[in-house]
Amino acid sequence: MLFSSYSCKKPVSQSEGSLKVLTTISPLYCFTTNITGDVARVENLLPSGVGPHEYSLSPGDAKRVAAAQVIIKNGVNLETWLDRALGVSGLNASETGTMVVDTSQGINIIENDPHIWLSPKNAMVQVQNIRDALIEIDPDNRTTYERNAASYLKELEGLDRKIRDEVQLWTSREFVSFHSAFTYLVRDYGLVQAAVIQKSPEIEPSPIHIAEVIETIKSKKINAIFTEPLISHKIVDSLAADLNVQVYSLDTLETGMPDRNWYIEKMRINLKTLKKALHRKT
Repeated sequence: MLFSSYSCKKPVSQSEGSLKVLTTISPLYCFTTNITGDVARVENLLPSGVGPHEYSLSPGDAKRVAAAQVIIKNGVNLETWLDRALGVSGLNASETGTMVVDTSQGINIIENDPHIWLSPKNAMVQVQNIRDALIEIDPDNRTTYERNAASYLKELEGLDRKIRDEVQLWTSREFVSFHSAFTYLVRDYGLVQAAVIQKSPEIEPSPIHIAEVIETIKSKKINAIFTEPLISHKIVDSLAADLNVQVYSLDTLETGMPDRNWYIEKMRINLKTLKKALHRKT
């Protein structure tokens, strides 16, 4: 089911003013504002610098959730705190007509991995899901939503081609990552995540697992380990020093203060990092 409502999905009228839309994470805010332009009021729920994994809904944010006419979430169990809040009696009273949009619908999910936005192919599906939901609840602005979404989808298609064409030229496509956030990018663009150091954020890797990672790095002659911005891990630093591999940072785009071009610019930076690490001149 693409979108659901905790009451009736009553279309808004122009007399009610701009549609109030609340997104959960920065990529969705970027996608949504590219679709709405200035015909809707879009806010992002998570503060800058706070990721969805460690976030908990504050009383003030619960009021913002209750006031929204449309809530746009990632899905794939990323926003469990939101799902719990929406189940609390009285948070969304029947008269509010709140629509909840799950942007993961139609995407082939990998083992309950929520990082779907890190593949432009998935981002295009999310944009289409957002567009369709906005048109349903606000049909008076259908033309604007369709026009803006079509324009942004062309930009995402350009990003998709850029990544696909670049990867085809690289001398290597295998790497090791600290977390497995980029599984959709790997799947959709022919990359190979040879090993993951920490499979679960809550569980430290065992000595046996680290030994397996070391063997993979040696046997496959891996030259790159990818981690995330502003995150330092002793295990990664130790492996890099012992095995003479380079550590690079890839942005998961979970936090930030996005403008209209934010998603595409961030993904282009990630592409440059991947190229630097994997396209070695011979």
